[in-house]
Amino acid sequence: MMRIIFALLFYALLTTTVAHAQKKKSKEKSGNSVNPDYPARDYEARASKKKRSGISYEARSEFVDRMEENWKQREKAEKNVSGKRKPDKSQPPYFGHKRPPKIRPIGKQKVCKVCHIKH
Repeated sequence: MMRIIFALLFYALLTTTVAHAQKKKSKEKSGNSVNPDYPARDYEARASKKKRSGISYEARSEFVDRMEENWKQREKAEKNVSGKRKPDKSQPPYFGHKRPPKIRPIGKQKVCKVCHIKH
Protein backbone atom coordinates (compact mmCIF):
# COMPACT_ATOMS: atom_id res chain seq x y z
CA MET A 1 0.00 0.00 0.00
CA MET A 2 2.77 2.35 0.93
CA ARG A 3 4.59 1.59 -2.30
CA ILE A 4 1.53 2.47 -4.38
CA ILE A 5 1.07 5.86 -2.69
CA PHE A 6 4.76 6.58 -3.04
CA ALA A 7 4.66 5.59 -6.74
CA LEU A 8 1.62 7.81 -7.41
CA LEU A 9 3.24 10.81 -5.72
CA PHE A 10 6.46 10.24 -7.64
CA TYR A 11 4.55 9.95 -10.93
CA ALA A 12 2.53 13.14 -10.23
CA LEU A 13 5.67 15.05 -9.34
CA LEU A 14 7.46 13.80 -12.46
CA THR A 15 4.65 14.77 -14.82
CA THR A 16 4.28 18.28 -13.41
CA THR A 17 7.99 19.03 -13.64
CA VAL A 18 8.23 17.71 -17.21
CA ALA A 19 5.18 19.70 -18.30
CA HIS A 20 6.53 22.80 -16.59
CA ALA A 21 9.94 22.40 -18.25
CA GLN A 22 8.40 21.99 -21.71
CA LYS A 23 6.32 25.13 -21.30
CA LYS A 24 9.40 27.19 -20.42
CA LYS A 25 11.32 25.99 -23.45
CA SER A 26 8.50 26.79 -25.85
CA LYS A 27 8.15 30.34 -24.48
CA GLU A 28 11.83 31.15 -24.41
CA LYS A 29 12.85 30.22 -27.95
CA SER A 30 10.80 28.68 -30.69
CA GLY A 31 12.42 30.18 -33.83
CA ASN A 32 15.52 29.36 -35.83
CA SER A 33 18.86 31.14 -36.07
CA VAL A 34 17.80 33.16 -39.13
CA ASN A 35 14.62 34.50 -37.59
CA PRO A 36 14.71 34.04 -33.81
CA ASP A 37 11.43 34.33 -32.00
CA TYR A 38 12.07 36.31 -28.85
CA PRO A 39 9.36 36.73 -26.26
CA ALA A 40 7.35 39.91 -26.62
CA ARG A 41 8.03 42.59 -24.07
CA ASP A 42 5.65 45.22 -22.86
CA TYR A 43 7.12 48.61 -23.63
CA GLU A 44 5.87 51.68 -21.88
CA ALA A 45 6.21 55.20 -23.15
CA ARG A 46 8.73 57.26 -21.23
CA ALA A 47 7.51 60.20 -19.28
CA SER A 48 8.05 63.34 -21.34
CA LYS A 49 10.53 65.85 -19.97
CA LYS A 50 9.31 69.30 -19.15
CA LYS A 51 10.02 71.71 -21.95
CA ARG A 52 11.42 75.09 -21.18
CA SER A 53 9.20 78.03 -21.78
CA GLY A 54 11.66 79.46 -24.34
CA ILE A 55 14.64 81.77 -24.44
CA SER A 56 14.72 84.20 -21.59
CA TYR A 57 15.27 87.79 -22.59
CA GLU A 58 17.72 88.28 -19.74
CA ALA A 59 20.05 85.65 -21.18
CA ARG A 60 19.85 87.29 -24.59
CA SER A 61 20.67 90.75 -23.18
CA GLU A 62 23.56 89.31 -21.12
CA PHE A 63 24.96 87.72 -24.27
CA VAL A 64 24.76 91.03 -26.15
CA ASP A 65 26.51 92.83 -23.27
CA ARG A 66 29.32 90.26 -23.23
CA MET A 67 29.78 90.58 -26.98
CA GLU A 68 30.02 94.38 -26.71
CA GLU A 69 32.62 94.11 -23.92
CA ASN A 70 34.69 91.66 -25.96
CA TRP A 71 34.48 93.96 -28.99
CA LYS A 72 35.71 96.92 -26.93
CA GLN A 73 38.60 94.89 -25.51
CA ARG A 74 39.65 93.77 -28.99
CA GLU A 75 39.56 97.34 -30.31
CA LYS A 76 41.65 98.50 -27.35
CA ALA A 77 44.20 95.76 -27.96
CA GLU A 78 44.41 96.67 -31.65
CA LYS A 79 45.00 100.33 -30.79
CA ASN A 80 47.85 99.43 -28.43
CA VAL A 81 49.51 97.24 -31.05
CA SER A 82 49.06 99.49 -34.06
CA GLY A 83 49.30 102.94 -32.45
CA LYS A 84 51.82 104.48 -30.07
CA ARG A 85 52.26 102.49 -26.93
CA LYS A 86 53.21 104.01 -23.65
CA PRO A 87 56.76 103.05 -22.73
CA ASP A 88 57.15 100.47 -20.02
CA LYS A 89 59.51 102.24 -17.65
CA SER A 90 60.24 99.12 -15.67
CA GLN A 91 62.22 97.72 -18.61
CA PRO A 92 66.08 97.77 -18.46
CA PRO A 93 66.79 100.58 -20.99
CA TYR A 94 65.04 103.13 -18.76
CA PHE A 95 66.64 102.35 -15.37
CA GLY A 96 64.00 104.53 -13.68
CA HIS A 97 64.42 107.49 -16.10
CA LYS A 98 61.56 109.17 -17.93
CA ARG A 99 63.35 108.63 -21.23
CA PRO A 100 66.05 106.05 -21.94
CA PRO A 101 69.45 107.61 -21.10
CA LYS A 102 71.93 108.40 -23.84
CA ILE A 103 74.72 105.89 -24.09
CA ARG A 104 77.97 107.79 -24.40
CA PRO A 105 81.39 106.51 -25.45
CA ILE A 106 83.33 104.80 -22.65
CA GLY A 107 85.71 107.74 -22.10
CA LYS A 108 82.87 110.29 -21.71
CA GLN A 109 80.50 108.28 -19.45
CA LYS A 110 79.39 109.87 -16.17
CA VAL A 111 77.63 108.48 -13.10
CA CYS A 112 73.94 109.22 -13.37
CA LYS A 113 72.21 111.06 -10.50
CA VAL A 114 68.93 109.11 -10.97
CA CYS A 115 70.07 105.48 -11.18
CA HIS A 116 73.72 105.71 -10.06
CA ILE A 117 74.98 103.82 -13.11
CA LYS A 118 77.57 105.04 -15.61
CA HIS A 119 76.16 105.86 -19.00
